Amino acid sequence: MAPAPALQAAAARRRDAAVVIGERCDVLASACEAIAQRFAAGGTLFAFGAGVATSDAAHVAVEFVHPAIVGKRSLPAVALSAAAMGDRPDAVYADQIRLLARAKDIAIGIDDGRRDGAVAAGLRAAAERGLLTVSLTGGEATDEDVTATDFALRVPSDDPLVVKEVHVTAYHLLWELVHVHLDHCDSEVCLTCGDVAVEARVVELLDDGLAVVDAGAGAEEISVALVTPTVGDTVLAHAKEAIALVARAAPEPEDAS
Repeated sequence: MAPAPALQAAAARRRDAAVVIGERCDVLASACEAIAQRFAAGGTLFAFGAGVATSDAAHVAVEFVHPAIVGKRSLPAVALSAAAMGDRPDAVYADQIRLLARAKDIAIGIDDGRRDGAVAAGLRAAAERGLLTVSLTGGEATDEDVTATDFALRVPSDDPLVVKEVHVTAYHLLWELVHVHLDHCDSEVCLTCGDVAVEARVVELLDDGLAVVDAGAGAEEISVALVTPTVGDTVLAHAKEAIALVARAAPEPEDAS
């Protein structure tokens, strides 16, 4: 069994990296709205990734084409092939974007932070053609990360496995919230599928990493193992799991007497 300090350090690496989802929830929400508008206009999503992130690109495409929740519509999405690189590996995605994509489409590039040339070139080609561009990356930020895409989520970790874990959560949130926009859901809490990430206030902390929260439709018990909330805090909850801490509770006013 690994010693407790090692377990605590491993958990802290993931907790600290995952906080970015809560900190950038406004960016994710805006990206979802923009992606939904492109889909509504007949656009197609093109996903591509570097190294092991090629499997994440395929995962993104599958989520949109074959919805996991009954009743959600199938949306056009393609994972570009990394095997078509020929003698120009850095142009593998850019060439496919120029050949296949239209201005009303969407491009999602995934990089674990190693600054892959093919992903960067693919996103530049997509921007040049007028596509909506979204980047999921990790590691240290650069000026290019800020300016190269319409929406960027950088996971602040140098561990590619931690970056991948947060990316998986991020693109699942993208998928779910795109459907919220497409379905014109009037409620913040989807009672039909129960699988849309929503903000919820912590009402009571329980044992075993559980808590009672209220998202506006009554109290519900969820796991808070991934965050460290106190009563009154607001968390982002998805599929009965708190995945990010959105806001701390306001401090109690001091007694002037």
